Amino acid sequence: MKVSELKEGMLLRFKEARPYKYTRDSGNDHWLDCGKFDPRVTIKFMKVGQPLIIYLGQRKMEDPSYYGGYCHVREVSIEGRVAWMWPDAWRYLEAV
Repeated sequence: MKVSELKEGMLLRFKEARPYKYTRDSGNDHWLDCGKFDPRVTIKFMKVGQPLIIYLGQRKMEDPSYYGGYCHVREVSIEGRVAWMWPDAWRYLEAV
């Protein structure tokens, strides 16, 4: 999935069931962490599946994010929770 193809309200999901977890940034903000994981290492609070994801759009932040120092983040809603997507994580998603 290319970021340029995204539209607000678009339904997405992982191309195949994969592990994912939420990583807390600052305040109540979280990243959706679904990148490459080492299967030899047990990561706490990880889920595996293909949940529906709703693309909410891009947001300009007042202060850079703690992880990565991003000033613009793309938000998604997953399992009733708003999270930010890492720039390299879009390759794991497809439109429904």
